[in-house]
Amino acid sequence: MSTNAPSPALCEQEWEYELPLQGGIVVGVDGSRESIAALNTASALARIRRCPLHAVSVLPYIPSYDRNRGSGESPGNIEALRLSMRSTELDELLRALEPRSDWTSEVLVGRPSRELAAIAERRGAELVVVGRRRHGSMDRMLGNETPLQIMGLTSVPVLAVEAEFEKPHTIVAAIDFSPSSVRAAKVALQLLKCTGSGTLYLVLVEPPADLTSNEFKLAQETRFPGDVVVWFRRFIDSLGAHPGILTEPVVLNGNTVTAVAEFAERVGADMIAAGSHSHGRFERFLLGSVSTALVRNASCPVLVVPPCS
Repeated sequence: MSTNAPSPALCEQEWEYELPLQGGIVVGVDGSRESIAALNTASALARIRRCPLHAVSVLPYIPSYDRNRGSGESPGNIEALRLSMRSTELDELLRALEPRSDWTSEVLVGRPSRELAAIAERRGAELVVVGRRRHGSMDRMLGNETPLQIMGLTSVPVLAVEAEFEKPHTIVAAIDFSPSSVRAAKVALQLLKCTGSGTLYLVLVEPPADLTSNEFKLAQETRFPGDVVVWFRRFIDSLGAHPGILTEPVVLNGNTVTAVAEFAERVGADMIAAGSHSHGRFERFLLGSVSTALVRNASCPVLVVPPCS
């Protein structure tokens, strides 16, 4: 399938809190099991939302000293062959999914995280879907985690999946009423609206003082007087009524990541949604962050949503 311009048709279900987006869903595919799960998940979501899907496969650069080793081929011919072979593989994967007319694909050479983030921004995508793999501490230190890299490079929400799913019916949104967590809950709500029914758990974790991180804590100066119920009531009222969707506030205690992940398992959540905050690579490794830790450790797909830019 060749690369085409994004379809001018808008998704029938539009984000209510920002301008309609035309770019649909961008999904990264590298042939791995996790990326195939991402492609299947993205295709299911694109059908539900009736919006475009753009599959992207990014081949890594070949070091110059490896290009001509015993082959006798010019660097240009080698790159052309690599692109052609990957394009054929991607076309076959898409054909098996019986693609819609507004589904497109693209194969290029570069750094996967940067290329996927740039394509998502350029297309005005509403969602990026990528496969999630387990990494060791050295990979984490070196920043070899593509989903986390993409999350740090784009303002588009990123869904990291390890196994495919078709329709989210139960979503746990970690909320601390910061702009990013509020946006994450709203994106989660829109995904549930596409399925027509489901439950959105709004989970606030109040950690002990010695476990409080830089993320997911209510700033003292922004607290409303009285109970946290006031926060929930105002936020839920702002979401409006959505027939078929139950919105449940939940307050937990303990470590935020552990509490959210365990609660998601207990209720059989299809997805966890969380807002992201600005952390550098080294700071993220040393201190950790809720969104990063959830992507690395949660047993279900994780949707990470940055604040609106």
